[in-house]
Amino acid sequence: MTQRSETATATDTDTDTGAATASGAATASGASGASGASRAEAAEAVEAAAEPHEPAPGERAARDRVRAEATGMRHHEAEDALEAAREAGAEPAVVAEWQRIEEHLVDHGGPYAPESDPYVQGQLTARSLHADSHRDDL
Repeated sequence: MTQRSETATATDTDTDTGAATASGAATASGASGASGASRAEAAEAVEAAAEPHEPAPGERAARDRVRAEATGMRHHEAEDALEAAREAGAEPAVVAEWQRIEEHLVDHGGPYAPESDPYVQGQLTARSLHADSHRDDL
């Protein structure tokens, strides 16, 4: 995974979408800002949220909100949303999901869609198989 500078900004900005995204990322996360938390601690929390694990219900909801907001965005818009989430001190799951989507769109030729995101599709398949296995146990 490549490291990105936290001060990097996109030069190709859709101001209407960028403004809505910046406010949406901060509002959707319920973040109160990064007061008291150092950048290093925030980066570690984002890295931990990006690692494979069983997400808490709030984390799953935060990722779902990011995916819904990202639907239809192109790379530069997702990059702007990632920077806005970082600057707003959004919760780690929100920043991690924006980062993952931004990295996905680097190689993707079109707008973001959860239906074409292999990570999301893998999660949905795993959840379905998990639910089926528990039904068989009953």
